[in-house]
Amino acid sequence: MNDNSSAAMEVLPESAYFPALDKCLSGEALLISWKTAFIGLSSSGCIVPEDSSLERFLSDPSSTSALSRPFIAFPGPSQQSSFAFTQRTSAINAAPTTSGKYDISQIRGDALWLSKECNINEVGALRVVLLEWQTQPATQLLCGFSEEEVASVQDAAGGSALGSSIFLPNSSILSVSPSQQSDAATFNSDERRRQRLLKLYLSERRYILKVSESLIRAGLSDGGVLASPFSKGKGKAKDDDTNRTGRIGRTILNARIFGGEAGRSGKPFLIECIEALQDRVTALENGSGWFKDEGGRSEPEAEWVKNQILEMIHIMQIMFLLLDAQSDITLSSVALTWLRLMSKYAFFDRFEPPYPGLQPFIRPLQSLISLVSLLILKLPLVLDHLLGEAEQLALVSDGSPEAAPYFINPSAISEIQAILTEAAGSCLITASPAVFAWSIILQAMREVVRTRKEARELRQSQRATYSFSEVESTETEAGESSTTEPGSGATSPRPQSIGSDISSEPSMYDEVLDDLMKSALEEDPISYLAKSAVNGSRVFEVVQGLATEFCTPLSADIDGQDGLRMRVTLFHLVRASLEWVEYQPEVVSAALAVLQGGEGYWEFVDAPAIPAALNPSHLFLSDRLLCEKLLDAAVCRFPYEPIPFLRLFKALDSSWSSGPVDDEGTLHVVSRLENIPSFTQTLPPNFTSYELSHEEDGRNMVQLTRSLRLFGWRDRYQALLIQATRDQEASTETSGDDGSEVPAGALGIILFESRPMVAIWYHKYSALKYMGRALESALMDSGVVECATGTGVTKDAIAEMVGLITMLLTSSTKAARVRDDVVSAAEAAQRILEDASDGVGRNRDVIAIIFDLFEEELQEQQLHPGADRSMDLLVNCLHFIYALIPVLPGRVWAFLARSGLLEIEGRGGKLAAIIAGTEMISGRYEVLTSCIRIFDALVEDAVTCIIARKGSNTRVVARFNSPTAMATGVSEKAMKDILQAFARTVVDVFESSPGWKFAVLGEKLEIGTKTISVMDKIMCYSYSIDDSPDLGSKVTGVLAPTAKFLSDVFLSASTSDTAVRPMLQNFCEGIRTPNSTLFLRTLHSWTAQVQATLKFSTTLIRVGRLIRLPTSYLEKQLFKASPLLARLYAAHETYRLPVVALFESLVASAAASEQEPPSLLGHLGPETAKNFLSVLSNLDKPIDDDELDIQIWNLLSAVVSNRQQWLAIYLLTGNTPRGSLAKGENNSTSGATRGEPLLVVALNSLADIQSLPPRRALAMLEFVALAEDYWPWAMADMHKHPQFVNAISDFVGKLDAQAPTVESANKIRMASLIAEILAMHLHHLRQLGDKSFIGKLLPNLGYYMSNAVSAPSYNLSLHSNLRKNFEMKFPNTTLLNFKRTQLQRRYFGSEYYYDIDLATKLLRFEPSWSGIRGEGFSYDVAQANINLSVVEAQVFLLHSWKFLAIELSAVLANDSQLQKEMAKVVINCLATNASADLPENIFTRLTYVRADFAFVLMQRLAEVRSTEPEVRTVLDAVWETIKTSNTNFQLALSSGNATYYRSLLKILFLALRAHVEHGTAAAQVTKQSQVGDTETQTQPKGNERSKITGPNAQLILEILELIVARGFHDLAAAVHERPADSSPEDIALVTAILQTSLRIPGIEAIHPLFCQQIAMQGTVRVATTLFSWADRMAIDGDPVYGELSILFLLELSSIPLIAEQLATDGILAQLANANLMSYIRRGISPFDSPARLHTIWSKGILSLQLNLLEALGPSIAAETALFLNQFPKQLDAAVANWEGKSPRSATTRTASPPPNAPSAPPSTHHRGITLSMATEAHSLALLSHIISTFRTSQPSNSIPPLKLNRAQLAEGIEVFLSHRRILAAKIVPMTPGDVELAGMPGTASAGSMLEARVVKEMSEARGLLLDDSGEGEQ
Repeated sequence: MNDNSSAAMEVLPESAYFPALDKCLSGEALLISWKTAFIGLSSSGCIVPEDSSLERFLSDPSSTSALSRPFIAFPGPSQQSSFAFTQRTSAINAAPTTSGKYDISQIRGDALWLSKECNINEVGALRVVLLEWQTQPATQLLCGFSEEEVASVQDAAGGSALGSSIFLPNSSILSVSPSQQSDAATFNSDERRRQRLLKLYLSERRYILKVSESLIRAGLSDGGVLASPFSKGKGKAKDDDTNRTGRIGRTILNARIFGGEAGRSGKPFLIECIEALQDRVTALENGSGWFKDEGGRSEPEAEWVKNQILEMIHIMQIMFLLLDAQSDITLSSVALTWLRLMSKYAFFDRFEPPYPGLQPFIRPLQSLISLVSLLILKLPLVLDHLLGEAEQLALVSDGSPEAAPYFINPSAISEIQAILTEAAGSCLITASPAVFAWSIILQAMREVVRTRKEARELRQSQRATYSFSEVESTETEAGESSTTEPGSGATSPRPQSIGSDISSEPSMYDEVLDDLMKSALEEDPISYLAKSAVNGSRVFEVVQGLATEFCTPLSADIDGQDGLRMRVTLFHLVRASLEWVEYQPEVVSAALAVLQGGEGYWEFVDAPAIPAALNPSHLFLSDRLLCEKLLDAAVCRFPYEPIPFLRLFKALDSSWSSGPVDDEGTLHVVSRLENIPSFTQTLPPNFTSYELSHEEDGRNMVQLTRSLRLFGWRDRYQALLIQATRDQEASTETSGDDGSEVPAGALGIILFESRPMVAIWYHKYSALKYMGRALESALMDSGVVECATGTGVTKDAIAEMVGLITMLLTSSTKAARVRDDVVSAAEAAQRILEDASDGVGRNRDVIAIIFDLFEEELQEQQLHPGADRSMDLLVNCLHFIYALIPVLPGRVWAFLARSGLLEIEGRGGKLAAIIAGTEMISGRYEVLTSCIRIFDALVEDAVTCIIARKGSNTRVVARFNSPTAMATGVSEKAMKDILQAFARTVVDVFESSPGWKFAVLGEKLEIGTKTISVMDKIMCYSYSIDDSPDLGSKVTGVLAPTAKFLSDVFLSASTSDTAVRPMLQNFCEGIRTPNSTLFLRTLHSWTAQVQATLKFSTTLIRVGRLIRLPTSYLEKQLFKASPLLARLYAAHETYRLPVVALFESLVASAAASEQEPPSLLGHLGPETAKNFLSVLSNLDKPIDDDELDIQIWNLLSAVVSNRQQWLAIYLLTGNTPRGSLAKGENNSTSGATRGEPLLVVALNSLADIQSLPPRRALAMLEFVALAEDYWPWAMADMHKHPQFVNAISDFVGKLDAQAPTVESANKIRMASLIAEILAMHLHHLRQLGDKSFIGKLLPNLGYYMSNAVSAPSYNLSLHSNLRKNFEMKFPNTTLLNFKRTQLQRRYFGSEYYYDIDLATKLLRFEPSWSGIRGEGFSYDVAQANINLSVVEAQVFLLHSWKFLAIELSAVLANDSQLQKEMAKVVINCLATNASADLPENIFTRLTYVRADFAFVLMQRLAEVRSTEPEVRTVLDAVWETIKTSNTNFQLALSSGNATYYRSLLKILFLALRAHVEHGTAAAQVTKQSQVGDTETQTQPKGNERSKITGPNAQLILEILELIVARGFHDLAAAVHERPADSSPEDIALVTAILQTSLRIPGIEAIHPLFCQQIAMQGTVRVATTLFSWADRMAIDGDPVYGELSILFLLELSSIPLIAEQLATDGILAQLANANLMSYIRRGISPFDSPARLHTIWSKGILSLQLNLLEALGPSIAAETALFLNQFPKQLDAAVANWEGKSPRSATTRTASPPPNAPSAPPSTHHRGITLSMATEAHSLALLSHIISTFRTSQPSNSIPPLKLNRAQLAEGIEVFLSHRRILAAKIVPMTPGDVELAGMPGTASAGSMLEARVVKEMSEARGLLLDDSGEGEQ
């Protein structure tokens, strides 16, 4: 007990079949159901992806064990299973939870209940319970709609009419739930949950059989053909490591069939299959026993009965596979066990299901019973053994075990005879193939016994005479050989070979046959069996039904070959019957059915190549007996009996494969048709032109004395009747062997001598030529008739002839397509057409004849509509038109342009009449289906051949030897009209067909699918390539009108719902997708229609967004139909990907509108939203599907970034808004998902980013980045994730530069997204004050530092050469014609930028496109795509790194290492720009990005006043970049490159500032050292370092020369010449560079050289000229250039040498004469408009004079005083400004406007105090002080006094300084600089830096004025 307890607490090992319970319940692992596994196998073509969850599941030992016992996959309970159940559900493996996500006690209880109810072990029951729990959200989605959802969907459907058709009363899926909450409670009730458990249990039983069948098939497969594992010594197939599915299948076979348990138990696996059948039949008799105590349940019981029947079918499918693979005769035990079971239940011939709804499953059950019963007899193997063509086996005695083949076991033979005789007596239809096969075996046995008996008697007679002489003995020996011939018989070709080498011993079957003949029957027992099968059961009709109604539908089962194998089995039966049955209609019909399988023309068109071993046509043509008995017999009867001949050849051709083609590409069938050896016909009345021949041989042959005309002119027919003896004279009108006559001298036999006589002529001719002539005779206006009958060939024969020619064309095309030789396809097809046209009139060919027949039939069908009319000829003509398109499309285009089929420009339109008048009545739509196919082919031809048609000398035209081969024969307008006419018809069909009657479900599905697919193709072709807005200018321009028509129909804002309703109807049908394991072809067609509708809807939404159409009605209705789409996601696995794509398109498109987008979550009910998002949260689990996973993450990214607030909240938090509210109120978890929120899922996955596939990681990273960008509050706790941030930063830290490949592109893009995430993460941490992460991050930024700003890896030579060569080869086309648009999401790779697939379709006609060894244009384009993928990723990386680096730069202040790194980034940006030489526009923009990036970083470095050496080296880098750009302001402005040039100059300015800051810092160090050491006599080293050195001096001089001197000159010129392109900021930037350069310590050394440059460039003159013109160049009345020019002069004046030059040039006089100064003379204030005038005065004019005074001293003082005294009003205004604002002033003064200045606005002096006023006062005070000082030092009084009232000014300033609060309140910021200062904190005595600056200026002015107060006002 203790041991068990301890064992129960152990943690179970990992298992893919059944993971640990806690992982299943947490959502970490999802169980894979057998249904999911089967769908995964089916959708992938039975290919298991490597290292996928499906491979791990199927390879798991538990799975393998279950698959090897598929009949008992759920064994009964046992002590071991009970212990295992306890262990799995123990607390350590499944702890209880308080979250409410699951109830472990309920799960345990359900498992125990299911185990008891179904008598299965507890662990298996637990797995079923978990599967049900796992799929509850999806199941609940499919349970019904809430009332709100019903209203929404009905509104989307356009009213109650469609709503009532959608919400069918019998449809549980579309039922209406009155209250979704109450429905949820009912859903979770014990009753409903347990019914779901039973249903799921039955599903698992059924699907495990299908998975086992699929894997067994794969295990037996060898190159597509089943191997022979039962052969001697061949128990195992060859192991191929690349075939994972086959390996898994062989594991199952080895475990149970080839050895393992089956071998040890001694019981063949086939017997286990039979016993499993017996068990299920017995179970059907007894019932399920479910809910026995409660009286049973009808619904679960019906489901159980259905499942039993389906399991029987699937078991027999497995049996058929194994029997078919078996290369030996069936064992006695197997054969007898099977036949005893069948005998017990009368071969299930009259089996009736207990429920009427199960009747559709009975025919497949009975069909498989017939096939397995036939196959188990191994008819061909037994005949081979009997007839001596295989190794002879000895009979075993009755005492031998039943392990021997049944045919050497006498007792087995006797029992089989008894069983099948009993079946024959009852004429059991299901047993008839086996009965007939057994009769053939017994007949062959009897023939063997008879032949051997005759040979034995002859041998005894020879021995009696042998003693006379040796010679006689020899003669007797020779005679023996000849005596065997009569025994063979003319009707038994195979026994003819029996006597060639037979034993003289008594036959081993003598006694067996004697026993069989001792029958109670009154007639021969063998004949009795045959007659019962042929006459009683009509076995040939049974064969025909099996081949057409069962084998063909089954052929779509995964690999599509099971049906072919079954047809081959029936083929062997038909072939064996020909040994004993003559040519008759029933046999021919059966053979045709076996050859064609009931497949129509379109199935043949879509079918892949058939392996020769499974190809009935190949087997037929390879068999001498079949050719003799059927094909040659049909040939001998042609054209007297044309239908069998035509159908047989058509059937042989329709079973096309790569086999029946000769070396020249000609079909073997065509070769036979061209060499028909005989001609059978009815002779003309009174025909006598023959004579007897070969009478001496007794052959009674006749010979033509004159050539016999086959066809003649209608008006001569009466004359031919009258002149019977001259009926051949007209034969001279034709010449050559044209198939219209039998030449004179031909031998023949008169078959019927009664009139009209029938004869066969031994004359070799071409049946194709004859058919061409016969088709011509069918035309109403041809005048050609058959000479024998005077009429044309029958209409049925004509239809078959057209069908045969069509099939030959299609086969030729397909055969050549397999060899990838389009030219050979055209040549082979043209050979057929030319041969068929040889016998027709000179002005016609067979194409024109068939076209004319089509027109006549169109007219006939229009005039006489009705369901009872045969449409065969019309349909076959349409098939011919389709088959002709790949060969001679021009003929088709030209014909359709004049045909009455379509309504073009008001004529025609017969197609619509036929559909309405005939097909809609009958419910069969063969004409419509064919026309849709033709439309599809024409769309493909119109696009793919457009470039070839435009080229005048393409090779294709030359090879076709016809100038019209590729040409259409019509104008492009006619082509557009044809396509548009077809499109109108297709749209009408799409809108109206949901209400039509359909007799065949397959036709309905095909019409729906093809209609939608062709419309989707048109839209994709038109909008997926070429960004040109003009559709007609694209290479697909021929589709432009059609695409415009479709967009008008489907993307209209009109509220018409005719185009929307069919889509919603298809969505509803998708929700009702059948859950079937039988007849998967129908299921595939069903899902294909829904997928096509989803894809088309997605395309339409994306097109509307691409061309920026207003929100369409379709989009609105799809939002309303979102409950349908959500359920569609859960309805079938194949719908998930297109549903998610549609949702993504809807979300993105709605967000593009300016209006508030509809809420996706709002259209879903609360329960639907929770369930849908729970299902979506599973992503691609449990089956790995990268495409689905990526698409889901793309949808999630769209949701979080496109205004879907509520849905985004759910994705990020894992709770719906209502659920969050409920949780807040009562701690409920009703709105929460079971697993983690999708954001957490993404973070957890990315924590192991190294192991993720790059594309999947990219999708997750994009989602996280967008979520962090749009929902920062939801990402606040991201830093708390234990691994995510470190994982992504480590990932980047380990990256290195790689060669440009797809992998490297993906990794670069991953790095860019990681940079964005890290940047936003750092921003959040910075707000929290956490800077610790930066230190961890810096070591991982090396990849960004080294690569992010590097030039993209653009392969210039590749792209330029490709473009040049491409345009040379295709003159009317460019590569940009194939550029992908944003219609579809692009992924990095060989298809990224240019659409290679479409380009291949259009350009494959040119051999150089593919090239030799695949190195043509297509290879180069693929390489270009890969290169552009890398380039695009690098561009993303640059932008993202910019984002991250700027965020990092926000914390530069205290991190010197980070400052160094950022400086290096700046240098790298500049270096890359300096070396960039790529001409593309995109790369020019990248230089702007890098320049802006560098500027921002330099700004941040300047803000923190970084003094790192790396920062100072930026100057060299930026100057090198400027120089290599080879531009200046003049070029930059003229070329539109000014923005980039400005960025470089801004960086230059900041780099210069770094040197200034460094010099300032060094000076401070020097000053401190001097203070600390007063005895130091030498200059400190820091000061020495601050001096400008030689190289730096030269660099600064170059800057001043090129940027300042020349730059200002260029800018001033541009202001005059191109004012629109000029920007005042440029002059300000040049001035700032000048100012900063002049502040560099030691700059005085280059002042003389700079002065020379200024003089040489005439910079001063340019500046003064610009100032003088400033009023005329004012921008919106603002004389900005006046301020800029005066400030520039001000900076120049700071250099003493230039100041002297300015004074010498009379700068003050020049300024005084400028127009701007006249405004200042009137008196201005900062509040006057324009305010800049006061700034010019206060900061420019006054400061300039101070510089001049400082440089020249007293010599300029007089001129300065005179200059200032010219502005008395301005001087008075400067004083009055302060006086008028005196707090003691009772009134304010308003200065009178100066005279002659009407334009100057009045000044108001009560608005406040500005910094410019304070500056003005300070400057005037300083000027006054200096002038006064100079006047005092020069007694001559040559210097006039300044007319400034200093005392009054000082008084006004003093008053304000003494009232600081009033002063602070009066200060007004006027300029952006003032505003910035106002926002900066001030000192202790000032509230802001602006106030501090104002107070400082006022204080200094007051001090100066008080010093000069004694002088008073002058």
